[in-house]
Amino acid sequence: MAPKSVEPGRTPLPRGISAPARRALAHAGVESLEQVAALGGRGLARMHGICPRTLAQLQDALDDQGLELTAG
Repeated sequence: MAPKSVEPGRTPLPRGISAPARRALAHAGVESLEQVAALGGRGLARMHGICPRTLAQLQDALDDQGLELTAG
């Protein structure tokens, strides 16, 4: 999934997510998996452009990095 980050706290987003999802995340200022985790599952689900497939891709990438979505 996502390559290992050289900088702690700056793990890149996975490459396979859709363009609408990338735009939605960029609009929200989310550039790393750590920021995705902090946004939380509910925050992601409310974003336009984030579909169930994208949520699954992001969850897989978070799992690979040992990160978890917050409740918010």
